Amino acid sequence: MSEINENTPWYKQWMVWMVIAPPFAAVVAGIITINIAIESDDGLVVDDYYKQGLAINQTLDRDQLARDLKLEANLFVELKEIKLRLAGDSKATNEPNLTLSFIHPTQGQRDVVLGMTLFADNAYQAELEQQLTGNWNLLLEPEDKSWRIVGRLSLPKQTSSVLMPNLK
Repeated sequence: MSEINENTPWYKQWMVWMVIAPPFAAVVAGIITINIAIESDDGLVVDDYYKQGLAINQTLDRDQLARDLKLEANLFVELKEIKLRLAGDSKATNEPNLTLSFIHPTQGQRDVVLGMTLFADNAYQAELEQQLTGNWNLLLEPEDKSWRIVGRLSLPKQTSSVLMPNLK
């Protein structure tokens, strides 16, 4: 080890920097963490969680109706075009319009709701405004919200998904 020279200024002494550096790094890391916490909006996925809890029986009824109608949908995504083929009871498969929701698992502001229009027997299509990426929960339901089927999709690596009644 080299001797500490009394004539050397304090800022050139390595021992001083060994004492100053850790608290300084902690202060910088704290400021960065506070900045991230203020800038990012983690938000609640559902604001009215109590009402959602009370409505769980209605949701279960919708799932049961989808099971009774034997509904299942095959979804295909090609860039900004979405096609869907619905199979099951003919009472439900020829709805003129369906609603397809792309629900982001953690960021509600990224959710996308599309109107699917019937263009052939049991076949629906819609256009996306922008290309989606990431993991999505899918929810398909008619305009009257009498039934629902769900699925998952991870874009862009997965371009198709099967939507079925929730079996939980």
